[in-house]
Amino acid sequence: MTAKNDQELLLSLAQGDDSALDLFFKRHSNKVYNYALKRNFNGEQAQDLVQIVFLQIYRKRAQYNPKYAALAWLYVITRSELKDYRLRELKEFTEFDDSLSQTPAHVPINEQREEVSHYMADLSEKERQIVEDRYINEMEYEEIARKLNESESNIRQIVSRSLKFLRKKHTTKPTGGDL
Repeated sequence: MTAKNDQELLLSLAQGDDSALDLFFKRHSNKVYNYALKRNFNGEQAQDLVQIVFLQIYRKRAQYNPKYAALAWLYVITRSELKDYRLRELKEFTEFDDSLSQTPAHVPINEQREEVSHYMADLSEKERQIVEDRYINEMEYEEIARKLNESESNIRQIVSRSLKFLRKKHTTKPTGGDL
């Protein structure tokens, strides 16, 4: 089995040989893990992504087409799952304070903005603008990048770091005895 190349392993997997996945995993799980780390995942998130990717490979084993390189197929799945992981993370963050989404309709928009501004006050001006453009103005990353003359990946990083910072800061319970 170890003499098989990656394409042969995926074909064996598609034909029902589950041990082919074990070998494919041993050969390439580290590549997926490092790919995630390079895209600002922490170690735990990268491990999650590795598990998700190889589960998807197993689920889609019958869809592998040997005319394409096995690693190309692996990276297509990895990129897709990485994007989905980020979207789930973002959705969870945007729901972190339900009180904002439950603001009564009769509350003036200026008061709603003040409440959101309270959360974002700890961000730099640039971070605040990028987050506002993304979530309040509903701009795409590409549009924000063009507007600020930055790379799209840099804008994504700024958004990701800002959300992590806000999540950490505003979900931590205050310590002390002032009740």
